[in-house]
Amino acid sequence: MDRNEARYRVIAFLLQAEEPLTLDELASGCDIGTAALQAALEGLTRERLVVAGALAPDKPAPQYRWAAYWHSETGPQAAGAKQDLRALVEAKEAQPPAKLTIDGEPVLAFHRFIINRYSPPKDKRFLVFLQCSVRRPFSNSPSHASMRRAIAVATGFDPRDERQQCPVHVVVLASKIGPVPYELEDVYPANVGGGGVKHFDREYYARVRPVLAERMAEYMSTHGGHYEKMASFTEGRYGEVMEEAAKIAGVELPIFPDKSGPRVIQMGGSKPRAYWQRYWIQLYLEIVGWLDPPQQAEAAERLAALEVEFR
Repeated sequence: MDRNEARYRVIAFLLQAEEPLTLDELASGCDIGTAALQAALEGLTRERLVVAGALAPDKPAPQYRWAAYWHSETGPQAAGAKQDLRALVEAKEAQPPAKLTIDGEPVLAFHRFIINRYSPPKDKRFLVFLQCSVRRPFSNSPSHASMRRAIAVATGFDPRDERQQCPVHVVVLASKIGPVPYELEDVYPANVGGGGVKHFDREYYARVRPVLAERMAEYMSTHGGHYEKMASFTEGRYGEVMEEAAKIAGVELPIFPDKSGPRVIQMGGSKPRAYWQRYWIQLYLEIVGWLDPPQQAEAAERLAALEVEFR
């Protein structure tokens, strides 16, 4: 059977499928050999026509689903989670920004939802923790622009603007809350602006650091099995919290930036100044290491197009 015929059979079978299918189910249904099937699936996945991963909890991974079907199914999941969280938190008494504390009832309700009722998006293979910012929503901040660039250049998709297609799930370490998934960043109290842990005085930071570490560890312990790989881009005190959280959860967590690691010297005609502009390349390189060779080649082409020089 030639390559085009194998590709046609896989497409036709996936278009008729009502649920994610395993490799064995596809091989049986398409009546083609494993090598030809895998080659067809790799091509369709690279072209973003097919989604692959742990899509159904009751089947062995990976499973495969026609991408348009999958995105139409997972979109309502995020909307439903946001609606449920809003209803839960709005039942609590809202606090002025100055009085919103890490142990206030709206914050505790938010965190309990994330740990007890929330499920990460089904199609996300990778997890990246980012630190919060003064600006709300977090994803609009200059620091997140560079960190989102690292993810977008590596995968081809922006984790905010192309959330459904991006294989990376972003969870923010919010200074007054703990873990905040990107898709819930505009829900109260995550949407309330304020200073980060770097602005806390020593005494207050000493009090909240173990609380934040415990909450981030809870996220990794509860939801970590959903992801294939995870990393953190959290500088200074944020990095300290994530390091402690990883120890509590008993997981290996690469934490960037590494001041002795690669840094961007120039991008196009500009020289980076802020640390996130210099060190985003480390997150890019980590994510690229998670990808298969064809995807790595595509990432290298995207990086070259930006005229990035790093060492």
